[in-house]
Amino acid sequence: MADDIQQAQRDFIEAFGNLYASYGWKRLDGLILGLLLARAEIMSLDDICADLARSKGPISEAVRQLADKGLIRKMAGKENRRDYYAVDPDLFYHNHLQNMNVVRKNRMIAEQFLSAATHSEEMKGMRENLRAMHAFYTLMESFYSDFSTRWREEKSRLSIDPQSSSK
Repeated sequence: MADDIQQAQRDFIEAFGNLYASYGWKRLDGLILGLLLARAEIMSLDDICADLARSKGPISEAVRQLADKGLIRKMAGKENRRDYYAVDPDLFYHNHLQNMNVVRKNRMIAEQFLSAATHSEEMKGMRENLRAMHAFYTLMESFYSDFSTRWREEKSRLSIDPQSSSK
């Protein structure tokens, strides 16, 4: 990583990359997000490559995918011919929505197979597991929904804009 990155920033970037990898996502995505969060400024693709000591191809692809997911956004920078990037102000909320989608899919799978499971004795164990799965994910989905509402209220109340420090 670049020499002008402080040790705490380096540790944070590495931790963010490792966190993403632990969820089965691309570690490079986590490193890029960690870098943009740690630097708290818009960065060109070349800057990102230099700071992460990685080649442009994989970084370019990862940046494009992160932008498509709404986790980072393209910004205007000092050089018109370059693309610059920053974390999306709603990065954490977008992650929350992805998690909520996984919870919703789990609930829907439980519903689908619970209704398809026969009442035979051989399916009793599966039905019980699916009932528990359905109850768990239904409750979790309600928590996620409540959290979404509360977060929008809290964000509005606090006037949170993570990008304000880099403008």
